[in-house]
Amino acid sequence: MTGHFRMSQDPDLLSPDHQGMDMPDTMIARTATAASAGFGAKPTLRVGLVAYNWEADTSLALWNLVTYARRTPAIAERVTFVEHCAATPKSLMDEEAQLFFLLKWQETHNFDVVGFSCYIWNIKFVLRAAKAIKELWPQTVVIFGGQQIRGSYVPFVFDRERCADICVCNEAEVTFRDLLNSFLDGSPKLSTVGGIAYMAPDGNTDDFLIFDGSGRVPAGTAYHETAEAALIEDINDIPSPYLGGIELPHGGAFLYEASRGCPYRCSFCIWGESKGVREYEMERVEAELHNILSHHPSHIMFCDGTFNMRKERAARILEILVEHLRDGRVQPFSLLLELKLEIIDDNLARVMDELVRLNPLVTFEFGLQSASQEAAKLMRRPFTEDRFRRAWNRLSDKLKSSAIIDCIYGLPGDGIPQFMQTVDFCYSLSPHRIQAFRLSILPGSEFERQAQEHEIRYMREPNHMVYETKWLNLDQMAWVETFGFAVADLYHFHGTTIKCLLAMKDQLGVDGFSDLIRRFVDWAGRDRILGSIYAGNRPEGRWRAIDLSKPFEQFIQTRLLPDAGITDPSIRDRLHDLFRYEVTMGRVAVGGLAETPLPALSAGGGAGELAIRVELMHSRFDIPGFIMGAHGRGDIDIMDMDETDSYVAFTQKAGHQGVLVPISYRISGRMAGLIEAARRDTAAGAGLAPVLSKLVKIGIVAEATGS
Repeated sequence: MTGHFRMSQDPDLLSPDHQGMDMPDTMIARTATAASAGFGAKPTLRVGLVAYNWEADTSLALWNLVTYARRTPAIAERVTFVEHCAATPKSLMDEEAQLFFLLKWQETHNFDVVGFSCYIWNIKFVLRAAKAIKELWPQTVVIFGGQQIRGSYVPFVFDRERCADICVCNEAEVTFRDLLNSFLDGSPKLSTVGGIAYMAPDGNTDDFLIFDGSGRVPAGTAYHETAEAALIEDINDIPSPYLGGIELPHGGAFLYEASRGCPYRCSFCIWGESKGVREYEMERVEAELHNILSHHPSHIMFCDGTFNMRKERAARILEILVEHLRDGRVQPFSLLLELKLEIIDDNLARVMDELVRLNPLVTFEFGLQSASQEAAKLMRRPFTEDRFRRAWNRLSDKLKSSAIIDCIYGLPGDGIPQFMQTVDFCYSLSPHRIQAFRLSILPGSEFERQAQEHEIRYMREPNHMVYETKWLNLDQMAWVETFGFAVADLYHFHGTTIKCLLAMKDQLGVDGFSDLIRRFVDWAGRDRILGSIYAGNRPEGRWRAIDLSKPFEQFIQTRLLPDAGITDPSIRDRLHDLFRYEVTMGRVAVGGLAETPLPALSAGGGAGELAIRVELMHSRFDIPGFIMGAHGRGDIDIMDMDETDSYVAFTQKAGHQGVLVPISYRISGRMAGLIEAARRDTAAGAGLAPVLSKLVKIGIVAEATGS
């Protein structure tokens, strides 16, 4: 790259009239003509594209960029693309490993351009990675795009971060193609490429400056945005990456969109900010899904703004999955779908029910956000409790047990009482999980534009979370965040215990679910609750960010029951064993199971060795029968738990990205004894031979890890 870049030596700072940016000096500068000559003189342009997605280790966004750009002959012939897609690092250790991998990747390929796909869940790490690349390879052009790169955050990147040379501010296929053409041949000129932002020398917006890793900017340089980008009228013009455009991984995790945009314009969201709703042709969707399913995916996430906007179309898409599962062409895989509950009709509900019966790894996610009328009005998301409940009751019990309901705290219009009302409404529906998120003011959203009107004070840096609103001061926001963490963790991991407690609410003097959690939060305190971060992960990291099991049982046994005068040991003992069961399920889900080798049962001839992978629990109560009888019910009488010896075996199935699905089975005392004997003495494993096939089928015995 030597000779195509020049170092600015101007020591003067930017003058005050440059968009209010107080930036120090020096930066590498590149003129458009130099760019044309430099890049154009090369036989190829090396472009690295990076995506860190929450739910997938592939990137539809990058694939679309590449397949669309390659329609241009000069790009297809002269540009080499290399993509790096991975799951977003979810711990500090993961972050360090991924950062060094990425730097080695850049060192190996020596890219001229590195583009990052930026989202709220990955931008912190992307910024760290981009700054590291700039420090080591300052001549590399760094481009940011993605949903995070819009609104007030775009000038913020140049003002504060100074590691991206160009930002693509909206839908990127057309813009990215034009940028590459500009780099190769100088046409179109940079100032005519729609939807980008960069730092330009005064009076020449066809030049742009490349940060050198020092974070300095020369005098006579200003922030510049071009006109809005042209969006693709017909998204079917994007060549399908799933039908030959990209080599698909076998067993991969895929993001998929059958449409773009959203008909709704919720104030907290940016999906509705794009050009209406554009759909891929159904014939293409069918062919793409057939091909994805033929690669036996581990995970598929549908990214449509409102997947079931057209109910018949949504039902047909899900029927494709059902057909493959029904005839065994594909095994069950992790599947996430976000739908608008109120517009599900009977036919779509029927298809969804068959899908979840064939594939127990399906999760349906419904956004409630708030049950208060004022919040619903301000976020432009009409809500009536009766309509939502009627739609919920249209779902089968099986569907409800696979459903997540999302709610947001910190919304304009909502104080603490309103959020507790929302939580109680969610609880009354008995979903599989309740998720609670603090409001983030997304760049480009309506709430960003209304921040002053609603007295919203929020983080300008990602994750843009709200500190205060007209309805919640700083102390109240801290409390409601703690409450939200407790709601999500305790409902998911101790839901049956909570139902038993609420069956005694009159005796306990508790008004309902939110009041129970409020009492626990006030008893435990914020420091203790947030101090229980699970295994050192950040709250936005793993799906079990905190582990409240121990303090919650302590609260029940030492405060809640004694304050109510409940001393009956039959109640306390049942609650204690139920709690043990739930704790074990949670531990298996997050931490997995230890293995005990079974050399006496392992097959020869090079076959993998077998191992016991199970955790056992003995109780003097019939916990398995109680759990089965409680399924789908509201409040449950703890005294319905029969006093009879039971043994429970906990095993697991692998889910997506290391998340395990815990499963429990009732086993006989004799079987429990054989398993324990095999654990103590591997030679005793021979005693399991008569029932080996059954134990393998339910996962108690499995192929040893690494064998």
